[in-house]
Amino acid sequence: MEIKCTKEEFKVLLDLVYAGNLLINGMREVNERIAPHAELEQKIFAMAKEFGLEDYIEFDEEFKEYMPTRAYENSEINDYIDAYEDKVFWEELVVRMARRQALNELGDENPDMTNAELRNRQIELEEYYEDEFIENGIYHLKWIKPEIQSEEEAKAKAKREQ
Repeated sequence: MEIKCTKEEFKVLLDLVYAGNLLINGMREVNERIAPHAELEQKIFAMAKEFGLEDYIEFDEEFKEYMPTRAYENSEINDYIDAYEDKVFWEELVVRMARRQALNELGDENPDMTNAELRNRQIELEEYYEDEFIENGIYHLKWIKPEIQSEEEAKAKAKREQ
């Protein structure tokens, strides 16, 4: 593969490839990786030395692949990744909490709620949770441990309720 760019441009490409493959393969076991993405990352990593970026990428003899160095993982790319993960966490938490509460209301308080009403209620709740988390973070969240029963206890309870 031939790439014509400056050292600075290649560094940006390295960041994009690293972050992209981290998103696609970062949570997968080695044997479960999506091969085209992992392989292209390895090709780009292998070129790092040509662009004077050997401080960022090194070949690991044990794993037989190119890997980011600690210096690279501690560079600004990590700040971008952390900011992305933080944003996704809060957005997902807001949406999931709002959806759960809207569905609970549908089941418990208003079983005749239409899909449009459910969506509107979820949007209202998303605004509420977003404001809550901006103001208080996770301070007001509380884990309520569910009652755990053995299979036999559950069967006995079901019989009693019949």
